[in-house]
Amino acid sequence: MEIRKTNAAINCRKGRLKNMVKDSSQYLGVISNFLGELNLEDVTPSAHKVNVDTWLSWYKGNVQNFHTYKIYNGNKEIKISRKSMQMAKSACEDWADLLLNEKVKIMVGEESKQEILDKVLLKNNFYVKGNQLIEKAFALGDGAFVEFNTGNKDNPVEINYCNAKMIYPLRISNGEVIDCAFCWMIDEDVYYATVHTRNDDGSYHVLNRIFYEGKNNEIKYYGLPEGVLDEYDSETRLFQIVMPNSANNIDIDCDRGISVFANSIDILKDIDLKFDGYDTEFSLGRKRAFVNSSVSKFNTDDKGNITPTFDPEDIVFYSMDMSENEKSIEFVDPQLRVEQFDRALQTALNLYGDSVGFGTNHYSFKDGVTYTNQTQIISSNSKMYRRLKKHELVLEKSLIDLANAILYLVTNTINEADVSIDFDDSIIEDTAEKQRQALLEYNAQLIDATQYFMQTRNMDEATAKAFVKSITDRQPSPEEELDPEEDDEAKVIKKGIKDSKNTGE
Repeated sequence: MEIRKTNAAINCRKGRLKNMVKDSSQYLGVISNFLGELNLEDVTPSAHKVNVDTWLSWYKGNVQNFHTYKIYNGNKEIKISRKSMQMAKSACEDWADLLLNEKVKIMVGEESKQEILDKVLLKNNFYVKGNQLIEKAFALGDGAFVEFNTGNKDNPVEINYCNAKMIYPLRISNGEVIDCAFCWMIDEDVYYATVHTRNDDGSYHVLNRIFYEGKNNEIKYYGLPEGVLDEYDSETRLFQIVMPNSANNIDIDCDRGISVFANSIDILKDIDLKFDGYDTEFSLGRKRAFVNSSVSKFNTDDKGNITPTFDPEDIVFYSMDMSENEKSIEFVDPQLRVEQFDRALQTALNLYGDSVGFGTNHYSFKDGVTYTNQTQIISSNSKMYRRLKKHELVLEKSLIDLANAILYLVTNTINEADVSIDFDDSIIEDTAEKQRQALLEYNAQLIDATQYFMQTRNMDEATAKAFVKSITDRQPSPEEELDPEEDDEAKVIKKGIKDSKNTGE
């Protein structure tokens, strides 16, 4: 294997590789040649890659032969650009915001390990970049977290956030990606690849390469920067695939995920057709004045100066030849069909919201603005709740595996502590009603203070007991009379303290 060193190759790794990621879709041949040298092959069907390109076009809001097209005006074909409401991106953003936001907590059963995990996630800007990865995964069908050891004590672990076009599955079993390569361009014609293959004992072999394509399609290699190993074994898997929890009905033999709007393309077209027509209605519907050309050209003032009758830049006036019997100026003021377009666009948005899993009335179009109907979500959108919980099943496992991988890379031992995910359900749960119901049960002595906080703050039993105990330790005199002006939760806390004192907890 020929190895070369260049400043470009070394410097790209001294910074963060993920910050230099570029779209390498047009260089699939180079990556395929690289994998071929290792006797490996991407098992993704070629038809799926075509589908990903289609989903990417809709995610960008610029689909060839739809948003840009030609129309014949009676004399010649003219190029037209159709406006887009960008609803494909909106749906992916909404799902990402529901699934992975700042309120989602990855919790480890040991405090020291929790501190390690929190520090790594903070260093990697996880809640921003992770949210963006979920958005892209829901747009393109899947994505991946990939962890590696940097050799830097201050920042020992970095996370790469890989979209679907950077993922090359090498072996899939029962729907699970077993072996996988992740490749992308880090500089012009220079690529980075990390290849993860599972050993017979369940551990993983990781291979890192920086390469380029020389003459005759020959793969040439650059040396890796200091601190990054060419190859090593890991006792745990250092990548996690995330995708919408939806079966691939476009290619049922393909185990890769599908876009959340994969089955909504026709509705997306309908939305953009109506939105573009809405814009055209106002463009063609503005008031115009047709002026006889005989009086619209020039005027002569008292001093003999010749000036245009109308401002030539004024688009209201249109000069044309008229007969002597017609008026010199004729005004045209078309009627706008605003209400009809409003209703048609709202119907299309209702269909779309339902098709991507949010239920009807999720998106509302009013006064020229599209907004999310929060009241509908909180009060009665059980379809979205069920779909959210379905997606969480896939994401939960990926986040737990991510935490275990980070802890392994930092401590060099497999994590034995429990890892759990506290998802943010506030958007689909009426938290005020939940607290009110728990308070009624508490006052009726059906539950104690520990159970109250388990129900209202999503704490496990041990955490809730510790919370009540910490309050007890800070309040040495819980026997004092309850202040009638205090809110209900404060009363629960004080009564819980008194109860715990009496029971000796």
